[in-house]
Amino acid sequence: MNQDPKNFTKQDFQFVQLDKSIHDVKFNTKPTTFFGDAIKRFFKNKSSVAAGIIIGILSLLAVTVPIINTSNLDRPLSEAQFLPPKWPGFDGTGFMDGTTYKQNVIIDTLTDPANPTPVGLVPSAIVGEMEIYDTLSNFPSPYAYGGYLVLRSDTRSNDAILISVKNIVNFSGELSLSTFLPDRNQTQSLEPIYRLVAVVEYDLGIETIVPLTTYASNFGSIQISNVSEFILDARPEGNDSTTFFVRFGFQLQTTLEGAYPTLFIENFTVNRVGVANDTLFNNVNFTSGNEVMLRDSAENASAIRWSVNHGAKSVIGAILPRGNFRYDNYQAAFGDVIRNDVGKTVMDDYIARGWILYDFNVGITSFELLDDRSPVREVYSQRTVSFGSTTVFTVRALVSVYREKGFIEPPFYLFGTDVNGNDFFKIVFAGLGTSLLLGLFAALINVTIGMIWGSLSGYYGGWIDIAMERFTEILGGVPWIVLMTLIILLLGSNFVTFLFALTLTGWIGTASLTRSQFYRYKRREYILASRTLGAKDNRLIFRHILPNAIGPIVTSSVLIIPGVIFAEASISYLGLGLQGLPSLGVALSRSQAYLQTSPHLTLFSGLIISLLLISFNLFGNGLRDAFNPSLKGVSE
Repeated sequence: MNQDPKNFTKQDFQFVQLDKSIHDVKFNTKPTTFFGDAIKRFFKNKSSVAAGIIIGILSLLAVTVPIINTSNLDRPLSEAQFLPPKWPGFDGTGFMDGTTYKQNVIIDTLTDPANPTPVGLVPSAIVGEMEIYDTLSNFPSPYAYGGYLVLRSDTRSNDAILISVKNIVNFSGELSLSTFLPDRNQTQSLEPIYRLVAVVEYDLGIETIVPLTTYASNFGSIQISNVSEFILDARPEGNDSTTFFVRFGFQLQTTLEGAYPTLFIENFTVNRVGVANDTLFNNVNFTSGNEVMLRDSAENASAIRWSVNHGAKSVIGAILPRGNFRYDNYQAAFGDVIRNDVGKTVMDDYIARGWILYDFNVGITSFELLDDRSPVREVYSQRTVSFGSTTVFTVRALVSVYREKGFIEPPFYLFGTDVNGNDFFKIVFAGLGTSLLLGLFAALINVTIGMIWGSLSGYYGGWIDIAMERFTEILGGVPWIVLMTLIILLLGSNFVTFLFALTLTGWIGTASLTRSQFYRYKRREYILASRTLGAKDNRLIFRHILPNAIGPIVTSSVLIIPGVIFAEASISYLGLGLQGLPSLGVALSRSQAYLQTSPHLTLFSGLIISLLLISFNLFGNGLRDAFNPSLKGVSE
């Protein structure tokens, strides 16, 4: 409603705040610097802070692990070669507990049928029960049994002959012969035709083939009880002798075309009738094909070997027990073992240390364990050997391997061990320290050179920019891997050479980025205003342009460090890695050769590099946003 101003009175006009004074409100915030505001913005980026913490932890481990970890990387430990990772608290889980699941391991069931043992492994390191099963093998093995001996012809003009070793035999008594030939030839278009023969020396040095059967394709059991009659009836006229050199065998007819014939033989036995426990033909008789083939590798193979003329022999269908089980690699490497040859020198050393008591003149009853540090835990027997005036004492004892190697308690390795049995956890972090130091120095040098070069090129432009750009293009056109390889070959593979090679062209990327940022900002209004007010080039470059361009430069410079680690790893593949110093690149490069057998080596070293790359990337992005001048004062 409109009112006439003439009608207003003094009471219609009153102050709203009668009890307060009116004045300017004081700011609640404090003034800050560009750097302080950047740090504040950085800490608001949770992912970048987390990445910085990870980088800090890894850097701390790179410094402390080589100092705290007492593992000697210069001393190979063959017992600990390629041990899997073992972490405390994971015992019995089957994961990170130092055990592996062994499959298809050959099992020795012949030496002690009641206690089958895995071949080449420590029985006491088996965790739980073994799953044992039979497999068929076509290769001879001392742990296999059974199988068929296979005779194959390989020529068209001559029969294949499988023949035993030579024995001298008196044929005045009867000989019996038996063999079994399974019918395993159904797949052949033509059944094998063979005969049993005896090769006899009626005249010294002249061998005569005496058929014991006719050519046939008979399979199954063959019994010949009158072998002596065949031998004596074939004597040359006028020869009344009954003692001859004789060999037994199989003659397999060859074929003129098609597949070569094959003959399977399960067993072969010759006996003198009426002679109990006859051992004369032990070098001839066999019970399986596996047995025959093993004789070829025996020490006295020439005296027991069955040989082949115009053909070849092999074994098929031998039964080879195998097993699956979980295996404690640490127990196998560092557990207790029985040593048969612990010498007097070793025992005297332990006695002098005060770890044991033992008297070689008294024997095993004098043994006493005094200190838990003693590797010798028990003594089972003593052996004394004299050579003239020299007497050598040895004992058969139970020895603790980890105590023997100088450990106070059984060791464990978080990252496992490498080919030399060294702690891979220490190798990785000792190498990480070298790699981080190399990367830090390379980053500082490259960023410094790159920022100066790029600032001058981008600020002045013109012919200065053209000349500087052509120089960087020529230098950058040389393949990095070739340039670095040549430098290392000429100057050696050491820390200083690597640093020089990494900085020779490593600054070009930073220079190019700085140049582009200068072209972006040098025409801005505030730059023109500063120049108009008389600002010098140095002030314009370092006070006005460079701070605005620092974000992308910081991001790229931070990523130089993981880039250096990758570069060092790449050159290590050429065998030109750092010499005399551990490095993460060398550790990763060497572990690649064992990727199939020990993948944990590549896994852990690759995981550290990946974690570094991701962390540096996030950390660099956080620094880029923090140092972005356009975000100054922005709270979110």
